[in-house]
Amino acid sequence: MRNRRNYIHYFFKLLLTIFLFLFVFIFSVKIISNFKLLYYFDIKHLNIEKYTNLNKEQIKSTYDYLVYYINTTKPIEFKIPLLISSKEGIIHFEEVKNLFSKLNYVLFTSTLFIAFGIYFMKKHRNFAPLKWCSNLLLCSCLLIFATFFINFDKAFDSFHEIFFNNDYWLFSPQTDPVINILPEEYFLHCSVFIIFLILCWSIILRIIYKKNSNLMKWYSH
Repeated sequence: MRNRRNYIHYFFKLLLTIFLFLFVFIFSVKIISNFKLLYYFDIKHLNIEKYTNLNKEQIKSTYDYLVYYINTTKPIEFKIPLLISSKEGIIHFEEVKNLFSKLNYVLFTSTLFIAFGIYFMKKHRNFAPLKWCSNLLLCSCLLIFATFFINFDKAFDSFHEIFFNNDYWLFSPQTDPVINILPEEYFLHCSVFIIFLILCWSIILRIIYKKNSNLMKWYSH
């Protein structure tokens, strides 16, 4: 009976680690996807105006629309102001919006599970999931960074091939000129910031784990 209970506790801690991991990853992606200042900086840094007929303010408003579209829960029709879009381009952005909607559900579920997990860890005075998740996040950061460092272009393509079952993300500037204001370098910058946020989360979870573990040792004495 005791062994069975130990197995259940171990399974729950493992599940909590996974939900923590998903929460950190998705939350970091959501933050960067809404961090417009990064893109505003890249407009000048990457000289985006050079590749489009839009001026800086028009580029900003177009980007703002894209951010709003993929993040809003409203079932709105995709229509970029000032730019034309092909049927395939529209479908791709609809798929991106659906992907973000699914991420929202996972984020919400993870938050609920983590809230219960905090109660579980305090009750049983076992904060191992924090350490496990910290290690998992750190390993993921190193793996992703190494992949990007070796060949970001290949990693970028592989990402789309995994999450989308078509090649509609391969935009043509003639039919989907929005691609001219979304250079690959910008997505590289987003990826670097996401890795940085995840690394910060890894450190924070490790600090919380050590602090609570030391506190439990102090109480035990």
